[in-house]
Amino acid sequence: MLKMMILRGTAWLLLGRFVSQAIGLASTLVAARLLVPADFGLVAVAMSVFMIAGAVVELPVAAALVQLKTVTDRDFNTAWTLNILRGVIVTVLMLAAAWPVAAVFGDPRLVALISAMASYPFLLGFRNSRFEMYIRNMDFKWEAMIEIGTKVASFAVMFWVALATGSYWALPLGLIASGVIALVMSFALCPQIPGLSLSEFRKFFGFSVWLGLAQIADSLREATTSLFIGKLLGNAALGTYAVGIQFADRMELFLYAPMERTMFAAFSSIQDDLHRVRAAYLSSLHASFAISLPICVGIGLMAKEIVAITLGPEWASAALVLAFAAPITAIYLLGAISVSIATALGRTRSVFFLKAVSACLYIPVMVVGALQFGMIGVLWAGVFGAIVWCGLSFRLMAKVIHVSMVRQAAVVGRSLAAALVMSGAVTWARSSLFDDPAQGITELMVQAGVLSSLGAVVYLVAHAGLWIAANRPQGIERQVSDRFAALSPA
Repeated sequence: MLKMMILRGTAWLLLGRFVSQAIGLASTLVAARLLVPADFGLVAVAMSVFMIAGAVVELPVAAALVQLKTVTDRDFNTAWTLNILRGVIVTVLMLAAAWPVAAVFGDPRLVALISAMASYPFLLGFRNSRFEMYIRNMDFKWEAMIEIGTKVASFAVMFWVALATGSYWALPLGLIASGVIALVMSFALCPQIPGLSLSEFRKFFGFSVWLGLAQIADSLREATTSLFIGKLLGNAALGTYAVGIQFADRMELFLYAPMERTMFAAFSSIQDDLHRVRAAYLSSLHASFAISLPICVGIGLMAKEIVAITLGPEWASAALVLAFAAPITAIYLLGAISVSIATALGRTRSVFFLKAVSACLYIPVMVVGALQFGMIGVLWAGVFGAIVWCGLSFRLMAKVIHVSMVRQAAVVGRSLAAALVMSGAVTWARSSLFDDPAQGITELMVQAGVLSSLGAVVYLVAHAGLWIAANRPQGIERQVSDRFAALSPA
């Protein structure tokens, strides 16, 4: 029953995420064609201010509403009030930071840009807290509808402003439009208005404070990287970095976020049965990595073709960012499952220490890398950070649900080995079959099609071969094999 609920919920969120991320990708591609890298860099600086301001008063009350075993009207009222207060505080902090940040970067346009973007957290603060009842009931279709609605609104506004003016204002105005739609739809789909109350503040604070601190670590990590690149390498370099990272972020949002939402709700419902949690974790770890790793690695291998086809030659430097960021995304997904389980089990303090230690180890390496080697140093620091993150997350699960790090590594071993074989085959084919770099769009598409098809076949064959060599253990390979056997005529 629980497995079917997870699959059904994930299916709805995958549908919503597929549509919304397709629209989001189209938005990025259109904006990249109509704007220049420096525009993206300018907006990335403003977004970093939003991330830091939001992190200072982060209190993820929505997660608390889902994790609570029972929830009352007073809980919804307190959650709504806390979100409103947070939105107001973040808005004030952003307004206060607008002029100093503009002075540091020597760009007065940041004052108006940051001030305008301050309306986004204010809008989100008023979202209906009662909407989380759908998540508690594992009814995710309405969340999918909101996600699609916000992306449509954002794309429409961004496209119209970019086409009409060619201005970087297309990006923040699209973001603000998505906030308006998210607010309106949360009440339209759940027309019950919460009240203003802080009666259950201690309950939310006890659960959410550590998650809030953990998100502060995440936000500081990402914002520090963006601000450091912008200040050291300039807005154009930051713009290409931001666009390359957006491709990877969209993969993460599509591949993992739907599963994370359903897994968090599901693990919360079985938090008292550690045996079931342990089995579900290993199964999720194995299946998600087997699916996400070849996609992420494949996109990294095809980074040059993808950027050249979708963005054009002026964005060529974004290909290097994507080549690093895409495989890194798959590594981060491993740790993200650990975070979902630890949060569902109420081990939010452990989640904070995981993210804080990871950020503390990454940021100095990133700074040294950027100072010594520029952009390539930042990217290699990202590889280091991902490996540290994965190791720490495995250690967290060893402590929380008593699964050894060796066993966790074993369930992803076949996928990692198959991906390495795939990478070798694609690299060899590129050097052997395509000696001269492709120039035209048609030639690029043919080259990408041949290499990606080869990579997919090699990965599947290698994965299946390793599974057979391991004497056909339980896993996603067995499920696929059984499904084909069931479909075959007797």
